[in-house]
Amino acid sequence: MKKIIFLSSILILVSCSSKDEQFCNCLKAGDELNAFSSKLFDKEITPKMQKEMQKLRSTKASACKNYQTMGGKKMLELKEECK
Repeated sequence: MKKIIFLSSILILVSCSSKDEQFCNCLKAGDELNAFSSKLFDKEITPKMQKEMQKLRSTKASACKNYQTMGGKKMLELKEECK
């Protein structure tokens, strides 16, 4: 009986401290979009670059759709867990 309680408490602790992978993917997609955008400031944009930008925007929108209305405090907490 003690083993069951011990294992249950470990399982609860592990599940509560696990990071939100989908949110981490959202952050990563945003970082990739920002990095690509910053490279385009002083360049003539080619059709290939436009296509890449659209792809990155779509990826970010898809990855971040569940976090559009989340409060800033909660987002900061999730961001910390992604590090």
